[in-house]
Amino acid sequence: MTAATAAKSHSNDDRLLLGFLAALALHVVIGVLLVFGLPRTQTTVTPQLAIKGVMIDNTEKRIKREKAEAEQRAREQAELEQKERERLEAEQREKVQEEKRQDEKRAEEKRIEDKRAEDKRQQQLTADKKRKAEADRQAAVKKKADDDKKRAADIKTKQAEKLKAERDAKEQAQREAELKRQLADEEGRMQAENSGLLSQYAALIQQRVVRNWNKPASARAGIQCEVKVTQTPAGVVLSVQIDKCNGDAAVRQSIEAAVYRASPLPAPPDPRLFQRVLVFLFNPTD
Repeated sequence: MTAATAAKSHSNDDRLLLGFLAALALHVVIGVLLVFGLPRTQTTVTPQLAIKGVMIDNTEKRIKREKAEAEQRAREQAELEQKERERLEAEQREKVQEEKRQDEKRAEEKRIEDKRAEDKRQQQLTADKKRKAEADRQAAVKKKADDDKKRAADIKTKQAEKLKAERDAKEQAQREAELKRQLADEEGRMQAENSGLLSQYAALIQQRVVRNWNKPASARAGIQCEVKVTQTPAGVVLSVQIDKCNGDAAVRQSIEAAVYRASPLPAPPDPRLFQRVLVFLFNPTD
């Protein structure tokens, strides 16, 4: 029951009670007047009492009727208030249920949204892991390729260095061997020269050229000419050059022709005495 409804009910009860008390007081006053205020004659007592009884009876009936009506209105009002309370309570329950349904709906929507967000986060994490794994794999592949390339380059460099070292060592050994050979040849040649074989070799060439010399008419006694001959190891004359010479042009030409006719020149008594460019003195005795 609301405060307004309770106040209205109390106001109606108060009015009924006041009406009842006012009617009762009126009846008492009338009774007193009838009993004490009017002259007591034998002729008028009976009608007045009858009227008084009728009035009291009517008043009591009216009071009962009004009380019954008031009670009926109170019951109706109580029923209305009860219905109103039930309606309000039903509305409140419905409101609570609706709020509960809305809360459950929002909770379900939030759960779904949270699950969707979590699924999306998990998908993103999975995608990130895949991308990282792929990036790591590619980095590993690249690193391996770079390492293999560097290792191959190092091997190639080491092989080249080894080959160069071997080649340098071989060339050094060859140079040393050649130098030793040259030194040995030079030593042998010097020994051969010191033994008189070189003079003997020059004398052999001189004799061969003189035998092939056609003495020109302008030649005089005491000819001495320095002759430079380029020859092959087999003694074949490649070129002849007359340097210092006390003869004329005809003498020079005749000596050059004699050298070519003497080709191939005699071999040295010792192979170490061979000279590709040989210089000897042409001085015929006759």
